[in-house]
Amino acid sequence: MKKASFAHYLQQIKNSRPINIERFLTLAESYSLSHEQLAEIFSWKKINAKQYAVTIVKQSLFEQLCARFPVLSITNRKQASAAGDSHAKRVSGSMLTLLAYQHSFPQLLVFARDSSYQTPYPLHKHLLVIENMENFLAVLDQAEYPGQWLDGEWPCDIVYAQGNAIGNRLHQQFFSQYDKIRCLLDIDLGGFEIFKNINTLAPKNSCSYVLSDYYLQKYIQYGNPLTQQQRQELSRRSYPKALEKVINTVLKYNQFAEQEILLCS
Repeated sequence: MKKASFAHYLQQIKNSRPINIERFLTLAESYSLSHEQLAEIFSWKKINAKQYAVTIVKQSLFEQLCARFPVLSITNRKQASAAGDSHAKRVSGSMLTLLAYQHSFPQLLVFARDSSYQTPYPLHKHLLVIENMENFLAVLDQAEYPGQWLDGEWPCDIVYAQGNAIGNRLHQQFFSQYDKIRCLLDIDLGGFEIFKNINTLAPKNSCSYVLSDYYLQKYIQYGNPLTQQQRQELSRRSYPKALEKVINTVLKYNQFAEQEILLCS
């Protein structure tokens, strides 16, 4: 349980604001605070289904509780971790694995909190984003794979997306140097969300979603049927125009597919 959440409830009580008493008691129990102990400190009265007005009965015990669970000023990941909620703040940097054009060994790009990074090689003006590790490793083993997947040669740098980690806002400066960015992703809701995030960070009209003839053939052969919930979710979400072709394909064939099907013979 998150210490910050319990501290927040104490602050709400201090400010005479109603709280969800069931949630409060559950949090308290996780810190070995029994119902009887809390009854010595508070009394509560139901307002509606979940909201209760809480009165402080014994101020000294309440102050001890507040000292144990202080409301912390959280400005970075370390402070958020101390409060039991590290994901409340972004990490102070990021990393990307990049295979620069005409180089056979990948390099690690480390991004500082100001988006700055260094690369020992000059970068190409085109970028290919590969979502899944298995496909990226295949590129390292067999240099002919990208051309096959893209239905033709396309000189470019290649970056491993690490799932949605590629959409980190710290990568905007990195994307900005590319004229064209092709995204080789899963054909599913997750892949579409990754594309949306990249598209937001990249220069306008620079992004496209890879749906080559080769990928389409594999998709038709190995795709998995959509559930009714997935189809409804697909129709509900808002997507950039660059996704129109692939979404229409999904609706036509009523199936999703993982990028690894490109490796199937």
